[in-house]
Amino acid sequence: MENKPKQLLPIPAQRYFTLEELCRLADISAEQFSVWQQTHGIIVGYGGKHYTRADVIKVRQLRDSFTPYIDPFTRNQVDADGNPVINAQETRQQIEKVVDNLNSVLAK
Repeated sequence: MENKPKQLLPIPAQRYFTLEELCRLADISAEQFSVWQQTHGIIVGYGGKHYTRADVIKVRQLRDSFTPYIDPFTRNQVDADGNPVINAQETRQQIEKVVDNLNSVLAK
């Protein structure tokens, strides 16, 4: 089975985009974008929160270089408080605890 790249959303016909819109259109997280800019010493756009259509196109073209900053399980998402979401290992540990508790209750 081939691993096809994910189809990106079409870029809307507008002049300026927010950071959130840029990241959604490039299918990356704001954290990835920030780390990538710091690591490479590249500032996309004018800084701040306004990006042009050209900036969106540029980030989409460079999207593959963001891969090292993506956690494949959580996709670098954050919870409502801005904390990183639980990773695969932590999820596994939580599930194992629940299963152990269930087994001990059922064994009685």
